[in-house]
Amino acid sequence: MTLLIAQCPGTGSNRNRFYSELKERETGMKKFAVIINPNAGRRMGKERFEALKEIILERESCKFDTYETVGKEDTIDAAAKYGTGNYDLIMVFGGDGTTNEVVNGLMKTVSPPPLALFPMGTANDVATHLKIPKNLEAYAEMILDPEVVPVDVGKAGERFFLNVAAGGLLPELAHKVSSERKSIFGKFAYYMEGFLEFPKQFFQTIEIELELEGKKETRDTLFFLLANGPIVGGFKNLVPEASLNDGKLDLLIVESAEFPDMANVFLSFLRKKITPQKGMVYYRVDAFRLNSHQEIDVDVDGELCGKLPMDFKVVPYALQLIAPKRKEHPV
Repeated sequence: MTLLIAQCPGTGSNRNRFYSELKERETGMKKFAVIINPNAGRRMGKERFEALKEIILERESCKFDTYETVGKEDTIDAAAKYGTGNYDLIMVFGGDGTTNEVVNGLMKTVSPPPLALFPMGTANDVATHLKIPKNLEAYAEMILDPEVVPVDVGKAGERFFLNVAAGGLLPELAHKVSSERKSIFGKFAYYMEGFLEFPKQFFQTIEIELELEGKKETRDTLFFLLANGPIVGGFKNLVPEASLNDGKLDLLIVESAEFPDMANVFLSFLRKKITPQKGMVYYRVDAFRLNSHQEIDVDVDGELCGKLPMDFKVVPYALQLIAPKRKEHPV
């Protein structure tokens, strides 16, 4: 013990922190980092965390370091800091946008702790796919006895994404939906906007150039969609071949076509299952480039990240996600 005291850095708060960390190592106490968006989930993020924390501490002694988001870059920096810390896992209480910021922070680190999503947004596609519980008792059980699932991460330009990137009509419609409407109607707000705007936008196509495996081709399109997982915008199994850890991204390009063909394409969206058909092309890719002479915004996980031209690629097994224990996970 004398040797430890001699090596203790500083005095006061530094010394107290030293002994606190030493005690954690000696007792094996779990240490969690928590990132909370206080505005997500009808401003219930902090309240939900405090209730969860109480349940966890009733079962096991743990330490929590918390951060409340104030802006995108600050959230990215906080996640990068936590990503290099000695944590058992990092919890994020927020929607897809907050999760995207945390992912971008963690991707700045070499070997970050596993990430535990607490779904509080409108879509929460990845959490839905991994069957992350919203019940606090079940979530506490998952946190204390987790399954760790490796997942791929997509990259669009310099921005990373966990679930989806898109450009054209689809993200334009999504960004027209107000926060108030999303709070009231949830994912149905997107469907409402689609039905209102689609007839106006149908003939406003974009010309994109796809560069894939050394070949270039030009297509007139309504929108493109790049999926890392099968659930997109709340549509379960919309891209049934997509997997979160297969080393591939699934690229859908919905073309400008005759109305009957377009009707069939959008019927397949409503049926929540996309299959190759006339009016749509489908690729499974690991890297490609998109270009356009028009100004086309690109959206990742619901957040604008830049304009075409842009390079896209998959980063295999880039992160680990926490999930409930099961015999087999549908990744």
